[in-house]
Amino acid sequence: AHIDWMEQYAGALTHAATLTLKPYRVVLTARGAIREPITPLAASQDFGFFIQRLNASLFGHAAKRFGKSIAILPTLEGLQRGKLLHYHCAFGQFPTQLCERATEAKIREAWQKTRFGNEQVDVRRMATAGWLSYMCKEIRSYNADALDIANVRLPSASLV
Repeated sequence: AHIDWMEQYAGALTHAATLTLKPYRVVLTARGAIREPITPLAASQDFGFFIQRLNASLFGHAAKRFGKSIAILPTLEGLQRGKLLHYHCAFGQFPTQLCERATEAKIREAWQKTRFGNEQVDVRRMATAGWLSYMCKEIRSYNADALDIANVRLPSASLV
């Protein structure tokens, strides 16, 4: 059902991305440096911060004042299989004047400003709806929590 729901938006989604997360971050405290491990909640919070940064970079004050946003469907992978956590995303509704290089650069820049954002970022033009199916591989293995529903931004109704 999740896959069918996501595929209805395939026509409005133009870019696919894989965004990796660091397994931990180093935090300086009064007692010295400690390692704070990544959790699914911290990953979701970081992803929300990433969306805010990306929208502000793309739309300026309209992102905050009018809620202007790109469309995004994110899934968090690595929860069950013991792999490093990473996001698979489908994006859409970027400003039309943005070229491919600029789009990728904006995504990379916003991701690097998160607490757990790692350097491995892969952004590509989405050629087929097969990416949505690939994104849902953990959902198919009975992990509905892989869809980060808190960070879903649906496309405008006119584009669906």
